[in-house]
Amino acid sequence: MKTAKLMVAFATLALGSASAVAQTDKMPEYRSPIHFMPAKRAVGDVMPFYWRGEYHVFYLTNPTGNDDVNWEHAISKDLVTWKELPPALTPDKSAPTGPEGGCMFTGCIVEKDGVFHAWYTSWNPNNPAGREYLSHATSKDLIQWTKHPEHMIAPDGIHYANHHDRDFRDPQIFWNEKANEYWMHFNGNVPGKEGYRFGLMTSQDLVTWQQQNPVEGVAGDECPDYFKIGDTHYIHSCKMYCYSDRLEGPYKYPELTREIDMPCIIAAKRCWDGKRQVWFGGWFTGGPMAIPREVYAGPNGLLYMKPVAEVVNVFKHTALDLADKPKFTQSGSQWRYDGSVLRSSAGLEPASAVFGVPEHYMVDCLVTLTPKSRFTMTIGGHHRLCLTPENRQLSLIGPGFNRTRPCPVDISKPVRIQVFAEGKLIECFVNDQFAQTCTVGTVKEKQLGIGAEGGSVGILKLLVKTCQ
Repeated sequence: MKTAKLMVAFATLALGSASAVAQTDKMPEYRSPIHFMPAKRAVGDVMPFYWRGEYHVFYLTNPTGNDDVNWEHAISKDLVTWKELPPALTPDKSAPTGPEGGCMFTGCIVEKDGVFHAWYTSWNPNNPAGREYLSHATSKDLIQWTKHPEHMIAPDGIHYANHHDRDFRDPQIFWNEKANEYWMHFNGNVPGKEGYRFGLMTSQDLVTWQQQNPVEGVAGDECPDYFKIGDTHYIHSCKMYCYSDRLEGPYKYPELTREIDMPCIIAAKRCWDGKRQVWFGGWFTGGPMAIPREVYAGPNGLLYMKPVAEVVNVFKHTALDLADKPKFTQSGSQWRYDGSVLRSSAGLEPASAVFGVPEHYMVDCLVTLTPKSRFTMTIGGHHRLCLTPENRQLSLIGPGFNRTRPCPVDISKPVRIQVFAEGKLIECFVNDQFAQTCTVGTVKEKQLGIGAEGGSVGILKLLVKTCQ
């Protein structure tokens, strides 16, 4: 954010202050078994780290409802069951005008020689020396942390602007094997230029850093996260991602889209668990953590995502199987059975059908589409998912939410649609590639609708499953 005012607005919305906190505190007693939800407040920016069979998620939250923000900590071995641990980093309220007297904002964790290093953002607009610094803490067990204020970094005024309201935050560190050194990406201002860029520093020891020219090719954004898949280098951040065939850049945006799942999920990051990149995200409106997802490479610089298998496997109980309803009819629905397929016909009026379902569930649907067809799924009576192959678009529409994203599908093959309608969250996935997510502001009705218009749609499979 460019100003202290906007930064405070970000903190209050994303981290659980003010109205977002009040809503979170009044959430219904139902707690989704597939979403981590802390006992206090909400999950803001996440900083995942995988170590010896456990997923550590450090995340920002505002535990008191005041202006302080902590680094909280939760762990899981299976991406479903989570345990809360003591806060990792907290503000120093004994020094209200010092760099540590405000909020502990986003950063990262790395390990070197048995020591864990956390680099993070110290944010305090009341600090006369400047509102943002990059700060360092270490740990031997990922639980007890020691701050090292002597290692704190300010912008050098040459590569990055050093004024009071500077942007100088969100460090993300990785090992550059070719250069045999650590690299840090962050968010910083370039002197004499508007906005901010992805900054770059280099280090041999994770303590002393040399500030370098910014990353080439793209503008900056909140919470950069560098990783590599195959021969392609990616920088994923709060609102966009970019790619390059060289670590140094220049980076560019994919032609189809530069977003993975926006605008509900913000400041998401991923970690490598030895076999896949696992992506974690918090919610802009406050609440639980999103379903952990696997991120993998698509063509032309695209990043695809799908729910991790551990989450899908939790849904063991079948609540609805369309194959069990071979005589299904509904007056005026314009659906008919063609063998084992429920099919709508081109040229007829829009077809629709409604089924009774539990309040919380997963949908696994397989459909066939024609070029002019449009398939819809109405979730809980108020939110409608629309897939339009002709326009290569996926829309999710509901009270206070109307979002359309690019979503090309190959209609020569069946298209898979998964929906997780759990608690106050709806998370949708198409072909294990494209995601669309929203929060639910109203109580979901216990019904699921399907619809078709403009062309023929065939329902090869429609399963509704629950966790319990």
